Amino acid sequence: MTEIYLAEDHLLLETGYHDPQMHSHSAAHVLVGLHGDMRVITENETILCRGALLPSGTAHTVDSFGNPLLVFLFDVTSTVSEQIQRMAALERGTAERIALSYRTLAAENPADGYETFFMEVMALLKMKGYGSRITDERIIHAMRFAKEHLQDEVTAGEAAEAACLSESRFSHLFREQAGIAFSSWLVYRKLFDTYIKIAEGASITDASLAVGFSTPSHFATTNKRMFGITASDLTGGYRLHRIADI
Repeated sequence: MTEIYLAEDHLLLETGYHDPQMHSHSAAHVLVGLHGDMRVITENETILCRGALLPSGTAHTVDSFGNPLLVFLFDVTSTVSEQIQRMAALERGTAERIALSYRTLAAENPADGYETFFMEVMALLKMKGYGSRITDERIIHAMRFAKEHLQDEVTAGEAAEAACLSESRFSHLFREQAGIAFSSWLVYRKLFDTYIKIAEGASITDASLAVGFSTPSHFATTNKRMFGITASDLTGGYRLHRIADI
């Protein structure tokens, strides 16, 4: 059973690790072994640890030795992602405290207790703030416009018009603010909104088509590439918890 917690700027998965192939995707990671160590392997380094930080776009694989992992996936437009700039092992005591706090959360009321748990994790990781890193009101407005028209395949030109900017200026400013291209962020939002619809009771097929994916297979492939969540993680059983804004 895969547990998926869906917050505004991140996902948290409690899951086994079923993909031994080296891969990379758009989210920054915080990895924690729930019951023991893991081996994190990148193209340049291998570390044995109880927890680790991985920047967005880092090619990697993880051997969890058959034990479940906590996997935080932070949107690249978040301030947390901005603070994770290099691969690093967590101090063992920090990872163990996060694992213990999560086990307490899972045994009680996951949705109601999530904010307290998340704040504790941020404090343990010494993160200086969380939430969106976007400060330019024009970009914020364009992102809001795009969220409202996801199914319509919003283009960078249309988003630029909503922001009262030229397309070239908008594209430059968006990448400067968000750290990625507008088109890449748009794919992330489609995935995020698919999960919201699943949490509201829609099937994976209906949810993915409703936000503009051409087929459920397109959603599955994109989901794997962006978040590292495989089809078997979902078809093997999952519970999805929608978390109110923190």
